[in-house]
Amino acid sequence: MYLLNNHQLISNLKKNNTLIDKNAETIYEEFRCELGIHKRNIIEAQNLHQNLLEKNPFRYESPFLISAVCLYAISQNIPQKVSLEDIENISHIKKEDIVKCYKMVLDSELSEFLQNPDDDIFH
Repeated sequence: MYLLNNHQLISNLKKNNTLIDKNAETIYEEFRCELGIHKRNIIEAQNLHQNLLEKNPFRYESPFLISAVCLYAISQNIPQKVSLEDIENISHIKKEDIVKCYKMVLDSELSEFLQNPDDDIFH
């Protein structure tokens, strides 16, 4: 995961936030409120989102799908237990689509920022 302090995370997000649309910001806020995820972790997910948007394979994906994938990615390293079902219920993105896109992220050059999930989503 990104090992940046709060100031660096917020600074990076403000600097690069031009590609994240308002719909994605809204879904992140919904994730934060409904799942009790700390603002710092949401900012980490938004930074990952920004990095994915800068990569061609992800540029044309739904902002809701990318938000769901980024939240799932950061959820592997936070104390709150967030399941794919939780993410699916809030984002209205099928968990099969989240898993498919997450696999693409794992296969990308951004995989260094991710851990393989604890649960058995790949089978």
